[in-house]
Amino acid sequence: MEITYQPVIDLQTGRLVKCEAFCRPPEAGVDLDAFVTSAELNGSLRSFTDRVLDRVIGDWQKQGPASLDLSINLSVADLAEHDLVKRVEKACKRHRFDVTRLWFEIDDRAQSIVDPGMLGNIAKLSGLGVRFSIDSFGDDIAQTTPYELQNLRIHEVKFDARYVRDADENMAHRNIIVSIVGMGRDLRIAVGVKGVNRENIAALMARLGVSLGQGYFFARPTSPATIVSLVERMTLAGPLPIGR
Repeated sequence: MEITYQPVIDLQTGRLVKCEAFCRPPEAGVDLDAFVTSAELNGSLRSFTDRVLDRVIGDWQKQGPASLDLSINLSVADLAEHDLVKRVEKACKRHRFDVTRLWFEIDDRAQSIVDPGMLGNIAKLSGLGVRFSIDSFGDDIAQTTPYELQNLRIHEVKFDARYVRDADENMAHRNIIVSIVGMGRDLRIAVGVKGVNRENIAALMARLGVSLGQGYFFARPTSPATIVSLVERMTLAGPLPIGR
């Protein structure tokens, strides 16, 4: 399985705080989203998720910087598995990985979750110290309520790149980000962005109060060794200079 990691930067301090893992099995082909959807339908998602947990957690524990958290994408369907918590604990114990360094990113279908079993899994994992992020936030933004985000025990909402890449020119997208930043501040939920591919976008997101950012402006998905080198360089040179 091809595994790469993309740095996530604290836009208010310029420091590298975590990395998101991207996993592509050979059988996924060019469309990973279609592969995951198919796996949900044909019942193979469980084995794929276990492969991802084992490979990514083991890889990061052996090669990744101990100072950085690890973020892994999790399907909403995974949350329905009755033994999900035990499987996560098992993977962390097998590789002696501190579970409190683990984040799960779930897509924005999570906002409509009402199943007690799914909510129970989120609550139990949160109790262990796992944190949750809603990935590609924005599809159902009109229906987003503070209650839903609090009910899900969400620690971060991460805007989809389509809201970010033109926010310097698209006032509608910029205003949406500003409104969610305000709601996040009230709820003590971090607001993150994907698709930060230009310096002026990084500076704009920082000015708007966005907490976390990732994109090609900072780094493309890469190997743990490259991440280690980046952390070492930042330790010597200090935080990234994100313009205001």
